[in-house]
Amino acid sequence: MAYLDNASTTQKPQVVIDTISDVYKNHYANIHRGVYDLSVEATDLYEGVRAKVAKFIGAKDSGEVIFTKNTTESLNLLAYCQGESLTGGDEILLTEMEHHSNIVPWQMLRDRMSDVGCRIKIKYIPIDSKGRLELGKLDKLVTKKTKIVSLTLMSNVLGTINPIKEIVKRIRELSTVNREPAPLVLIDAAQAVSHMKVDVGDLGCDFLVFSAHKMYGPVGVGVLYGKREILSRLPPFLSGGDMILSVSFDKTTFNEIPWKFEAGTPNIADVIAFGEAIGFLEKLGYEYVGKYEMGLTKYALERFSKDPDIDIFGPKDLKERGPVVSFNVANIHPHDVASILSEEGVAIRSGHHCAQPLMGVLGIDFACRASFGVYNTKEEIDWLIEGIKKVKKVFRI
Repeated sequence: MAYLDNASTTQKPQVVIDTISDVYKNHYANIHRGVYDLSVEATDLYEGVRAKVAKFIGAKDSGEVIFTKNTTESLNLLAYCQGESLTGGDEILLTEMEHHSNIVPWQMLRDRMSDVGCRIKIKYIPIDSKGRLELGKLDKLVTKKTKIVSLTLMSNVLGTINPIKEIVKRIRELSTVNREPAPLVLIDAAQAVSHMKVDVGDLGCDFLVFSAHKMYGPVGVGVLYGKREILSRLPPFLSGGDMILSVSFDKTTFNEIPWKFEAGTPNIADVIAFGEAIGFLEKLGYEYVGKYEMGLTKYALERFSKDPDIDIFGPKDLKERGPVVSFNVANIHPHDVASILSEEGVAIRSGHHCAQPLMGVLGIDFACRASFGVYNTKEEIDWLIEGIKKVKKVFRI
């Protein structure tokens, strides 16, 4: 099989698989609760990964790292907890290229606030014909009423890498002009963290979210980074064990961050194995990863461009994109393309990619997507191209 669906989820290196097995065989116990040796050992391993994640993303305080199930839960946590800070007339700014996980939670927040008579508005930064954000419209979109800006670092459909540092800087400048507190800036880095170095200090964001399973780690582990002073003001998302300091029949005192947001027994073994996935990427080095994956992307775009029946979406400039290539083949339904490719041993994604609003902007309903990781090869791209030839033969194109 040529596995070309890495934007959806990545395959796992042996060290990650072995670590999960080793934890359950030799180190497993519930964490934060026991004073016996095995529980203390499991707790130390778990919290050691929190510190490793903080260092990985440039956070100075490991307490600013919250473990969730995935990026979606991280975004839902923030959207839910931000409700108490919003008032009537406030605005939330997103982009037209967002994944549903960075649209639906904010719509649900808007509707929930509307039910109690507090009307907030969601606005979107549009994209241009090349799949890039129209940042020239940012000055009009960011107003005194803008309280939250939430956007992706890298599009899961277009492959577009957004200039987050530049955007954050401009948002802060506009806030100074408007004489209003700067909006909170949330970055969805789910598609980016396996391909490029992400540093929260350098980006200047208030929140950053991503998932382990998209960066060679286990499924069921997500990360929410947030600045301590902001997290401290937010209410808990879930309630129950481990997010409390004390409980009486009358009231509850919540735990400190990050544990205030981590109710219940977490995904212990997979979090510990996530540390090995980070080590895997760090050992490879992002200079190597970026050069190798973009070499594959360049090769794929060159091969695709030779076929007039293939339409490519997203920036053509490699400096503006990551290793995700969405395309359509003539008027053949993407599901048919993917099905025939599967028969040829090539795995790609087809559908709306959890980005139906973006599909509407592009004027399509569905698309095919090939996305690359460190274990893919040019030979597999050739395999993909030969498979597309088979698709066209079947449909007599």
